[in-house]
Amino acid sequence: MIGKTISHYRILGQVGEGGMGVVYVAEDLLLGRRVAIKIPHAGKDENHYRSRFLREARSVSKLRHRNIAAVHDCGETEDGQPFIVMELISGQTLGEVLAGPGLSISRAVEVTREVAEALSEAHRRGVVHRDIKPSNIIIDEHGEVKVLDFGLAKQLHEEFAVGSGPDAQTLLSARTRSDVVIGTPLYLSPEQARGSKVDGRSDLFALGALLYECLTGRPAFSGANVIEIGAQVLHFDPPPPSRLNPRVPSELDRLTLKALAKRAEDRFQTADEFASELKRVRLRLPDTDTTRTRRLITTENGHRSSALITMAEGLRRPKFSPLTLAASLAALLLIIWAVAYWRRPSVIEPPPDVVAIYRSGADAMRDGAYYKASGLFREALSKEDRFALAHARLAEAWMEMDFLDRAKDEILAATTLVPDFQILPREDALYLDAVRSTLRQDYANAIKDYQEIVTLNPDQPQAHLDLGRAFEKNNDAQKAIGSYTAATVRDPSYAAAFLRLGILHARQGNQAGAADAFDRAQTLYAAHSPEGEAAVHYQRGRLLVQLKKRSEARPELEQALTIASASNNRYQQVLALQQLAYLDDDKEQARSRALSAVKLAQASGMNDLVAYGYITLGNVLFLQGDYEEAERNYQQALELARNYKVRRYEAMALSQLGSLRANQSKPDEAEQYSEKALEFYRQGGYRREADQVAMVLARSKRLKGDYAGALQIFEEMLRHAEQSGDQAQVGSLHRECGAVLFAQEKYAQALEHLHDSVAIAHSLHNSQLLIYSLINQADTLWRMGRFDEAEKILGEVTGTDSQTLGMSKDLMASVLRIEADMSLSRRRFPDATAKAKQALALLDVKKASKDLLSEINIDLGLSESFGGSHGRGRALCEEAARLTDESSDPWTVSNAQAALAEALLEDGDAVGARAAALRAQEIFARTGRADSEWRALVIAGKASRRAGDETAARGYFERAAASVTQLEQSLGADASVYLSRPDIQRLRSELGGQPTAAAAR
Repeated sequence: MIGKTISHYRILGQVGEGGMGVVYVAEDLLLGRRVAIKIPHAGKDENHYRSRFLREARSVSKLRHRNIAAVHDCGETEDGQPFIVMELISGQTLGEVLAGPGLSISRAVEVTREVAEALSEAHRRGVVHRDIKPSNIIIDEHGEVKVLDFGLAKQLHEEFAVGSGPDAQTLLSARTRSDVVIGTPLYLSPEQARGSKVDGRSDLFALGALLYECLTGRPAFSGANVIEIGAQVLHFDPPPPSRLNPRVPSELDRLTLKALAKRAEDRFQTADEFASELKRVRLRLPDTDTTRTRRLITTENGHRSSALITMAEGLRRPKFSPLTLAASLAALLLIIWAVAYWRRPSVIEPPPDVVAIYRSGADAMRDGAYYKASGLFREALSKEDRFALAHARLAEAWMEMDFLDRAKDEILAATTLVPDFQILPREDALYLDAVRSTLRQDYANAIKDYQEIVTLNPDQPQAHLDLGRAFEKNNDAQKAIGSYTAATVRDPSYAAAFLRLGILHARQGNQAGAADAFDRAQTLYAAHSPEGEAAVHYQRGRLLVQLKKRSEARPELEQALTIASASNNRYQQVLALQQLAYLDDDKEQARSRALSAVKLAQASGMNDLVAYGYITLGNVLFLQGDYEEAERNYQQALELARNYKVRRYEAMALSQLGSLRANQSKPDEAEQYSEKALEFYRQGGYRREADQVAMVLARSKRLKGDYAGALQIFEEMLRHAEQSGDQAQVGSLHRECGAVLFAQEKYAQALEHLHDSVAIAHSLHNSQLLIYSLINQADTLWRMGRFDEAEKILGEVTGTDSQTLGMSKDLMASVLRIEADMSLSRRRFPDATAKAKQALALLDVKKASKDLLSEINIDLGLSESFGGSHGRGRALCEEAARLTDESSDPWTVSNAQAALAEALLEDGDAVGARAAALRAQEIFARTGRADSEWRALVIAGKASRRAGDETAARGYFERAAASVTQLEQSLGADASVYLSRPDIQRLRSELGGQPTAAAAR
């Protein structure tokens, strides 16, 4: 490995090797620092070791404490080998210190206290170390203690999936291996030695053993093998440390032995409690006692006795004949086999009436009636709680309804009942593993399981539906559609498959495909499944809401609510009420509708939907422009989600707060909220949600003028979307890339992305994407001098298609603003004034974006200034600049300053004009806007000349001439069209040439 580069880390040398892997020192090529990289021994196909290793990275990555070695990064090499990048710490392990100079009593207490404080932070975060030992503790060059290698860490509460931390994807495998003893024998707690469940108090036992060794120079327990050590841990109480080191005070004896209590409830209950006791004792220790205790090098430590140890000694003595030894081994193997046989798990055979209820639930699942199915599975489990498949099916039903906390509880119950899936029939084993993998967001493994089920049952439509859902969750839209279609081919009356097709087509923006699939599903459901029929109305209504077809959406959602109420399906009632709230124009009515959904969810114990209800209300208020109330409701949702421990909705609330801040042009706050949400979504495998948050994050970077950062995020997302075949997402991301490149004034590159976005929008009949892409395309084209093409596109947007495209007033105002820009560029000032006034008339000034208002005021101000009303023009441009005072968007700030410079110059204020032009030019240069920069330099030059500073004027003109020459070269074939713009010709004439006829007009 030495000399190789992994990601952006160059391996420099090997620094150590342990049971889990090899540790190398490496150079971070991006940040120029030295780091430690850990790579496991196990090959990439050894799933148990690989998952255990990745568990280390995910568990430790969330820990931030001065006494915990930080994890900077993790990933996989090109050949699939995982690695962790950690803080590189120079120093000695505690084992090396004990073997060398040793520790004084006071220093031993200090070191133990710092380890306890590190464990306190880990336990608070839900992580148990499980392998505290001297070699996992380093004392660095400054004397600071660092705890290493949480490779055996495990979540305290065994959370996973949506409500979990980063340990989620490996927890279930750890659970099924609960009989495996993990840890170092000399520091094992009794519960670890027995293979029982452990918690933070097991770490405190190990810390007590470590303190004992630091005080006495020998381990608290000893033996020649694991069996002997385990016997001592379980049955032997070590003597007080003071018996081996008379300098140890009785108070330290007491707390050391308390930490080593056999029963967990007799120990310190928290690491904080242990640390406080150590701190109190340390204050009473004399600093004058500097005598150091070193580790005694011996295999016998003076306290070994038990019948088990005696037997072990006897077995080691060479007094048995080979025949006797063989017979002993055979007997031992027979005993082991017998114990294993009798302890072998068995599958409960439920009574026939329970099986009948279960099968009814399974039929409801196939029909997509998940609420009904959940009731039937719960009924079956109330009669036989040990029915593993019923638990798994109930988990799947909860999962389909987004009650992921409930789902994880059920799959845990199923895997506890059947730790070894191999005892089940093959199809049942695959199904259980697939559901478990889905909840762990291990969609690749779920797909593999469902594919094998399809192979076993190629004509079973349900198998194809399950496979389609796995593909869908993995963001592989095309394969999901293929599987759903295969299900409908095998059973043309399979309503659930048509419903899933409709949902996926809607998400993809394929309105025609969605409408057809929904119609088929509704016809099939109407005969036998009220829940399915309600689901179709609900999904169709959601699609119409997204398409802004409010009048058509309302009856669909009201019908869904009516059917759900008649069948007492409270889950669907809540969902329908939440969607209907989006359609209420009156704020109080919308609030009342959303609160009704919240109350119904509360009464039904649907805590997930309570939090989501407040998010819905926040969204409604956000759309109505009531940002203060929207924020209040998002914060309420955030608090509830945290109280209910529903981390998915916590992340959703954070992401909505990020969107709100981005819309308020507060990109720094938007980034803070978005990054928190993104961390959860990425760790949990929620790709679609992660993409949505990443979109907000990238837009926030664009708002700040970090165009390179924004473009990097969008281009990475675009690659992933293209790989997954999500055409709707591909189209949106082409538009976003085009918008960033437009902001950088890289017009030709922007047009390429926008052209692709328009093509995809047309193919998917996605009117919302189409309208935004067309507006962006027109805005780009005219700036290149291609006025005719831009006018044609804007005519398409505002003409006969405007109704179909669902144009809002804000969008119409944006189109009129672009038309005013074009008129200004052509020096048609009356037209510019008229268009800008029309745009202004469409807006609610109190609610409208200040950036949009600023741009409209720029058009009005410049058209007035160039038309002869200099004072009026100056006032309007000053107002435009004032509107950007609180904006962090360099685009609008610099545009307003550039416009103000021109207005001031027309009004005779040369000094003010130059200052404003240079303020704009500095931002243009910083953000890479070459087109605007050279024009700002021309204005600065003109202002300097009018102020009598010819030297400065020549300097600005020379810089402008050089810039425009470079711009011409970058534009290539498009340069001549760009240079033909009347406003460009007029400004170029200031650089020494004569104004053209177009400029003279």
